Amino acid sequence: MRLPSLFKSDSFRLFLISFLILFLELACIRWLSSYVLYLGYFTNFVLLGCLLGIGAGALLAHKSTRLIKWLPILMFVFFTTILFTRSQVTPHFEYLIYFTSNINPLQLPAYVLLPLIFISITAIFTSLSQDLGVLLTQFPPLKAYNLNILGSLAGIASFTLISALSLPSWVWMLVAAILLIPLLPRGRSFGNNIFLLAGVVLIFTASDYAYANIWSPYYRLDLIEVKENIAHRFWPSQNSDRPEHILLLANGIAHQEFATVEQGPPYYQLPYTAFTQKPIFQTVLVVGAGGGNDVAFALANGVQHVDAVEIDPRIAALGEKYHPENPYGDPRVTLYVDDARSFLEKTDAKYDLVIFALPDSLVLAATTSNLRLESYLFTLESFQSVKEHLKPDGLFVLYNFYRYDWLIDKINDMLYTVFGEPPVYHRYSELHLASFATLFAGPKAIEVDLSQPGFAQASQKGFTPATDNWPFLYIKEPSLPAFYSGTLLILLFFSAIYIRTISPKGAISQHGLPFFFMGAAFTLLEVKSIVQFLLLFGSTWLVNSLVFFAVLLVVLIANWLAVRYKFTRVWILYVFLFLALAANFIIPLKTFLLENLTFRYILATIFLFSPIFFANLIYSTTFRDTKQANVAFGANLLGTVMGGAAEYLSLYTGYQGLIILAGLFYFCAFYFFRRMRLKSSPG
Repeated sequence: MRLPSLFKSDSFRLFLISFLILFLELACIRWLSSYVLYLGYFTNFVLLGCLLGIGAGALLAHKSTRLIKWLPILMFVFFTTILFTRSQVTPHFEYLIYFTSNINPLQLPAYVLLPLIFISITAIFTSLSQDLGVLLTQFPPLKAYNLNILGSLAGIASFTLISALSLPSWVWMLVAAILLIPLLPRGRSFGNNIFLLAGVVLIFTASDYAYANIWSPYYRLDLIEVKENIAHRFWPSQNSDRPEHILLLANGIAHQEFATVEQGPPYYQLPYTAFTQKPIFQTVLVVGAGGGNDVAFALANGVQHVDAVEIDPRIAALGEKYHPENPYGDPRVTLYVDDARSFLEKTDAKYDLVIFALPDSLVLAATTSNLRLESYLFTLESFQSVKEHLKPDGLFVLYNFYRYDWLIDKINDMLYTVFGEPPVYHRYSELHLASFATLFAGPKAIEVDLSQPGFAQASQKGFTPATDNWPFLYIKEPSLPAFYSGTLLILLFFSAIYIRTISPKGAISQHGLPFFFMGAAFTLLEVKSIVQFLLLFGSTWLVNSLVFFAVLLVVLIANWLAVRYKFTRVWILYVFLFLALAANFIIPLKTFLLENLTFRYILATIFLFSPIFFANLIYSTTFRDTKQANVAFGANLLGTVMGGAAEYLSLYTGYQGLIILAGLFYFCAFYFFRRMRLKSSPG
C-alpha cells in the first residue's frame, strides 16, 4: 500500500513520532499501574525507563539497522506477559499504606520487578526513538526541537482528552498502533500489523468482570457482584447473609463495597456514637467520599447537610448509579468532584464535623515525583486548614487501616500540634483489626467517652511532622529508605552500562556533558514546579496534565525566542536563572495563596515557571549551535534519568532542597559548556 506523500515528509514524521512517544509514555504509565498491583506507587520508575529509552534511541541514530521493526513484537510480548502473570510488587514497606488484594498473583520484590519493568520499557522506547534521533539530524537543531515539542504537546492534549472521556485502554493502544503503522518499514508490514492487531485484541479481552471495566483518570475500575459481606471478614458480628451486592475494585484491588447502613462496617458509625450523649451535627464535610458509604451514614444519623468531596469523577458517578442507599440523590447532599485541599481553599463554609474517610490512594499525583494523590491532605498545613473550617465546637475525624503503630502516633502528633490538645483515638481489640484506628481532634474531642472499649487519649511521641515542603506521611523520618536507594542503584548501574554499550564513542564525555547536566537539573525544576502547582490548584489529573502541558509550552516559547534572537552572552542567561532559583528558594509558596484564583494563577505561573523559562532559553541557545543534534538531545534525555533518580532525595530534603541540587547541576552544565567553548575557540 502506497502511503500519502504527507507521511513521507520528514517534518510530519518527526512530529508524528514525537506525538507517539509522549502518547505511548503516558499510556504505558497508566496501563501498567492498573495491571501490576502496587506499581501505582512507583510509576516514576516507569517514566525513568521511558526517558532512558528515548535518550538511548536518539544516540543510536548512526546505526543502519532500524530497531523500530521489532517494536510491535516487543510490545505484544511485554503486554502479554503482564496480563498473564498478573504480578505485583511485594508491598512490605513500613512507610506505605496500601489496600490488600483478594487475589494472589505472582509476588516479586521491588528490587526485582521494578528493574524488569524498567528494562522492558527501556527496550520498547529505544526501538521507537531511534528514528527520532535520525530525524533530528535532518533539520537545523532548533527547528527539529520545535517539531519535537509540538508533537509532544499534541500527544499530551490527546491523552488528556482520552482521560476526560474515560475511553478504555484498548482504544489507547489502537490509537498508538494506527499512528505507528506509517513509521514501520514497509517490507515487514504484514507481520507487524498482525502483532499490533493481536495486542489491541488482547487488551480488549482483558476485561472479565460482570458490570464494567471503566477507566477513570486515576484507576481501572471494575464492578463485580458478590454475595459475601466483606465487612464480615473483620467484624464477625456483621451479618454475613445478604443478597448480591456490588464491590468496586480499583486496579484489581478491592476498594469499597456499596453497602447499606445496616450492613456497613462499624467504623462509619463511630463518629456519631463515641460520645456519652449523641451529638447533633448539622453540617458535615466528607473528604474521600467515594461511592457514598460515609455520606449514607451521616444522613442516617440525622445530619442536615453533607458536602461530599471526591477526587475521582468515575467513582462518584458509580456511587450515584449503584449505591443501594442512593446518598448522592438526597437533597441534603452536595457532591464536589475536586481535590480536598483545593476545595478547602475555595470554600468559606464552617462544619460541625469534618471526616477524612479512608482517603488513601494507589497512585502518584504526578509521575515525575513521589507525591501520592493524597499526600497534601496529611500535612500540618492541611490540618490547620481543617481547623479553620470547624465551628467553635467542631470535630475532626480520620479513620483508616493505618497498618503500623508509628503511623497512628505520627498523625496524633500532628493533630496535637495543630489543635493544641491531645487527640483521642479508638482501636479495635481484635488482632487483625489492631491497625485500624479512628482519630478524633478539635474542640468536641474532649466530649468523647473514654470509658468505652478501645478508646484512649494520645500522647506526643516526637515524630517529624509531614508538611507541604516534606509531604511524606508514610516515612517515619526524613530519609532515603534502603529499598529506594538499592533499587535506584540497580537502575542507574544498568543505565550506565546500557549507554556505554550503545552510544557513539565520546558522545557524553565531550559534546553531551552540558546537555546531560541540563537534563538532570531540568527534571528537578519540573518536579518542584509541578508538585507546588498541584498544591496551589489541587492534585487532580486535569491540573497535572495542564501543568505538564504548560511546562512544554514554556519550553516552546523559549525555543521560539532562541530562534528569533541570538543570545551571544549565555552567561547572562545563567545569571537570570540563578536569580530565579534563589527567589523560588527564599519566597514561601503560601505567598501565592491569593483568594482571587486568576491572580493566583498568573503570579504562580510567573514565579514557578521563571526558572524553567530561563533554563530552556539556555538549552535552546546552546542546542542551536550543536553539530550533533541527536547526541545533544540524547544526552539531555539521559540527564533526565539522573535527575529523576536525584528527585528521591526530596524524601530527605523536602522539595525546596531540590532547588539547591538543580542549581548545582546547572553550575556543572555552565562549567562544561565554557570548557567546550574554550576548546573549540581558535588559538
